[in-house]
Amino acid sequence: MEKSAFSEYATAALACYQAQCGGVATLDREISGFYGCALLLSGSAGDVVVKFGWQSARAEQEVIGLSRLAPHCRVAMPDVIWRGTMMVLGAERDVLILSRLPGVAPWDVAKPWANPEQTAQQVVDVLLGWHAVSDERGFELPDAGFVDELLSAFEAWTLPLHDYVQSDASPFTPQQKLAYALLWQERQRFLAPLAGMPSSLVHDDPHAGNFLFDANNGELLAALDPCDVAFRHREQDIFHLADVAPELNLLETYLQHYPAPPGFAARRWFFSLWDDAKHSRNLRWYDVQWFDDKLAKLALEDAAFAKFGSKEASHA
Repeated sequence: MEKSAFSEYATAALACYQAQCGGVATLDREISGFYGCALLLSGSAGDVVVKFGWQSARAEQEVIGLSRLAPHCRVAMPDVIWRGTMMVLGAERDVLILSRLPGVAPWDVAKPWANPEQTAQQVVDVLLGWHAVSDERGFELPDAGFVDELLSAFEAWTLPLHDYVQSDASPFTPQQKLAYALLWQERQRFLAPLAGMPSSLVHDDPHAGNFLFDANNGELLAALDPCDVAFRHREQDIFHLADVAPELNLLETYLQHYPAPPGFAARRWFFSLWDDAKHSRNLRWYDVQWFDDKLAKLALEDAAFAKFGSKEASHA
């Protein structure tokens, strides 16, 4: 194949495979992701995926997430073969070697999907299985403690994001900072319809791109790439379903099984905006139009945010 755009990472991955798996491998494919890159290898000691992370401790979170989700998953999830660190391009990177599972990403499935309704139901069944797992202690905190109601858990996870957005070092525009201040101010109102509902084990990034499918018939084969797995509310998972492969109607299919309490149309953007703030804080990523567009979608559903949906608000 052509020289890898991640040639240094490819070289490191092949060396890591030889050292940790005891065999010789070849590079089949490289995938650039938000939190790192993945190198798909075929080797004499088995086929693997070698992942390099851009964020410190992200590999540890993935290991923990896989161990928590896999026992409750209807399809395969990767096994962890090795976790460590390597120096690549002068930086120490977290490294994971995972078992390589069959299947392809949704964008590599033959189009049109052979049976999109069936595929959507398969994905939703995986999420329903995770979300049926609750914890009698309630909702999980960042320190692995628990509280018995959602609002307090949400505040514990989200206050650092609020502080980041409002900080002098934040890349957010003044208008976006005002919008996030209002999001924080209105948190109790947004979450009130969910009061009294049980916690659920969440994947934290379950869009279609984090599943593998049969390349020809679209059958679901595997689930991948958990983010910050914890006992939260299922709505903190399901807003991701509309992010990738909208033709599958994953969110709409899930909502056939989950009678969302009033306010979901706005609450999905509430959760999504805070999730984007998390990714911005973690890697200093920022896209002004991305945030403006999501605020505009929230403005269509919640009158309190109407001013953030106007053209005059953009890039203010």
